[in-house]
Amino acid sequence: MKLALVKQARTFLVLVPHRDTRLVLRRYSETLFRAGFTGAYHFPWVSPLAVISRPFNTEELKHCARVIREAAGGKIQAQEASATVFPAGEDGALLFGPRLDLSIPKDALCGSESKITSVFSPSVIGSCLLSEGEISELPSPPRLSFRAAAAANMLWLPLRSGGKIIGYKWKIGKLIWLAPTHGN
Repeated sequence: MKLALVKQARTFLVLVPHRDTRLVLRRYSETLFRAGFTGAYHFPWVSPLAVISRPFNTEELKHCARVIREAAGGKIQAQEASATVFPAGEDGALLFGPRLDLSIPKDALCGSESKITSVFSPSVIGSCLLSEGEISELPSPPRLSFRAAAAANMLWLPLRSGGKIIGYKWKIGKLIWLAPTHGN
């Protein structure tokens, strides 16, 4: 079987929770996989915030991290299940996971709006990539509350065999950690 990389790699601005939070999400993905949802390992445990035309440089990522911290206030909360349309391929996939209680306007996200092609709404932490028909049968995600997170660029590559997408590959760039909060 011959694999080929899809030429339409995409770049995203993502929020990367701290490793401790990602471990909780990994266990949740394991539960989803055992329940028969094969897309549980097709996405890293991060929250895509925007589709971008080019990766952000370090200064732009620092700006994004400041904006995200201001929008979050103290802790970032994620509790209810949600899904967002994810531009991973022509099949119109959904990204399922805990919904972030975080609202960031596109124009505030970065000083370089020309790089932002679209914003994800709602913001979810990716736990499973699936088709629309699978959404009603999923177990509830864990409740999350975290302060430690980073902004980063993520490159996304669908893998093909013949004409069918059979998997995905991703690379997360340099992490720019959100400034620590004081209090709460």
